[in-house]
Amino acid sequence: MLDDMNLQRERELFQRFLRKEKVDRFVWMLESPKRRNKIFDDLRDIRYFDEKSCEELTNQEKSPATIIERLKNLGVKSVVYIISDDDDFDGTEQDLEPFINAKLWHTEEVLGYCSKSKVGFFKNHEGWFYILSNNR
Repeated sequence: MLDDMNLQRERELFQRFLRKEKVDRFVWMLESPKRRNKIFDDLRDIRYFDEKSCEELTNQEKSPATIIERLKNLGVKSVVYIISDDDDFDGTEQDLEPFINAKLWHTEEVLGYCSKSKVGFFKNHEGWFYILSNNR
């Protein structure tokens, strides 16, 4: 079960990057283990994200080194909070570089978030990758 701090981070991530009319629905899904497992059934593409906060990376931009550099340039330091369809990572903090280098592309659905920089990322099962930021 998620502690209050993690739930607060997840709410913040959704409030910052989802379309305003969808936030309550996804926060409601976060709060229950049964509903939580269905988040990525709906969040398989960016239609629920605020388009002003999403930047798609394509082709060579999706290399781990480029992703890490872009995130660090936006203020992400070393640790990101993860929401994932993989129970080993869901609700955990991960070191940015090892996670991006070794685990990101082996995980179907993942949202990452740095609460200090207020920057995140989203990778879906089809390999689409988006940087989430209101700082651009």
